[in-house]
Amino acid sequence: MEYFPDEKIVDIEEAAEKKEEKAAEKKKSLGFAVWNVGGTGYKLKLSTAGIKELESRYKTNIINMMQPKDGESMLPLTLMLDVTHVAMKPWNHGIKAKEMDALFDRYMEDGGSQLDFYANVYMEIFMVSGFFSRSLAEDMSETMEKAREEM
Repeated sequence: MEYFPDEKIVDIEEAAEKKEEKAAEKKKSLGFAVWNVGGTGYKLKLSTAGIKELESRYKTNIINMMQPKDGESMLPLTLMLDVTHVAMKPWNHGIKAKEMDALFDRYMEDGGSQLDFYANVYMEIFMVSGFFSRSLAEDMSETMEKAREEM
């Protein structure tokens, strides 16, 4: 029988606890994307009802709304703002579709860009809404964070 000093036992127990905590974190939801405009953070996440609303409106699968079509370099701003509004409605009551233009204008005045919006807000909506595997979403999140730091 081997003897382990008490501190080794504690280290083993701590390692096991940390492993369990990491596993629990992976099971947690990714939460919400947040669009910060004028000092206000707007929570964003697509619900099933929201996805159905968008698919009905645009007559296509929601997956097709993530990437520009062949020959296009960027998704139409109208589409991105519509998706964002639908993702915003359940969590930010009372914001009308017409107000999205003013919010985006303010976002631009505060130094945002359409490309920044696409990368850091729009794609985040899809990430937190479960359109990517957890590991891919975590990888994308890390990559986007690194890109933000380089901006």
